[in-house]
Amino acid sequence: MRLEGNFYTIDSITTPAEGEHTVVVTLAKEHHIYEGHFPGQPVVPGVCTLTIIRECLGEILARPVSFASIKDCKYVSALIPEDGLRIAINLSLSDTKLKATVERCDNQQTVLKLRAEIR
Repeated sequence: MRLEGNFYTIDSITTPAEGEHTVVVTLAKEHHIYEGHFPGQPVVPGVCTLTIIRECLGEILARPVSFASIKDCKYVSALIPEDGLRIAINLSLSDTKLKATVERCDNQQTVLKLRAEIR
């Protein structure tokens, strides 16, 4: 199941340099996933953040993408859903090696750092 379109929407994709991409997405505040994660104190699930990265990369590459391995994944801060929450996903791709960072657009706070291999 794709999350794009109901959990988040892509606002823009830019390519500042070869192999470098920035995807800005808006997260839906009112989504049923928050009923279980966590009631009364919703947090964007980490697996959803990884899925957004994977789906956005697939959009850029115009093909389905999966993680062959995740070398390092560090969640630096939690994403609390709120009206108009936008995140920037900075992707650096060299062959099958991916480096990604996710940050809030409103205050540039880093949310996640990722190093992975894709296929």
